[in-house]
Amino acid sequence: MTEAAQPSEFSEGLWLFDSPHLWALFLCLLAIVCVPLIGRCLSLQNRRRAVWALVAFAIAQELVDYGNRASVRGLNLAHDLPLHICNYALAIAAVGLAARNRFCFELAYLVGFTAVLQALLTPDLTDFLNLTEYVVYFIHHGLIILFALWNVVVDGMVTRRGAVWRTFAFLNLMILPVAVVNWLLDANYMYLRKIPNVDNPLVFGEWPRYIVNVEVIGLLLLILANIPMRLLRRRNAR
Repeated sequence: MTEAAQPSEFSEGLWLFDSPHLWALFLCLLAIVCVPLIGRCLSLQNRRRAVWALVAFAIAQELVDYGNRASVRGLNLAHDLPLHICNYALAIAAVGLAARNRFCFELAYLVGFTAVLQALLTPDLTDFLNLTEYVVYFIHHGLIILFALWNVVVDGMVTRRGAVWRTFAFLNLMILPVAVVNWLLDANYMYLRKIPNVDNPLVFGEWPRYIVNVEVIGLLLLILANIPMRLLRRRNAR
């Protein structure tokens, strides 16, 4: 186990679905549901202001996250590059929110309701240095889903045909450069070299078999997550 993966005193007091975890999930759900509904009631001008406020908030929480890491343990290339799926998913979701870019929205929506949702429900509890990192973790992941739902509820966007395969292809293309970074830095971005330390029945097996398992299960989850979008497309077509 690497030094950064050693449980901190704070993380040793955490349990899956304990009171802090349930409160974090509740507050994430409240924001994910309420913010897009409020945005739907705003004027066009105020919607744009709200969008840029949300993007600014996403940037601010990233600055808080990296500032906290730097002050507690220092930053290093092997652990702090934004190369996990949820790291670059937030940046892509922010582009989808601000520019209403179709591909960015599709990736944010599909990744949000698969990988990001899994990360919210079954986080690696040994990975939190302090309360600040715990809070920012849930804000970061919740924002990805919130941004995608804003595109759906406020902007009326739906995924296009082939969105699942485009997203799946993009995620697999990301494996190649990230694998090179992992090899150069002895890192574990995208969990390509070591299975994540999570209590999740969908993540299992030894290396490299667990990567194949995640690929197959991930594709099935992407297909399931896209079903509501297909239904919306059919309704809009009528």
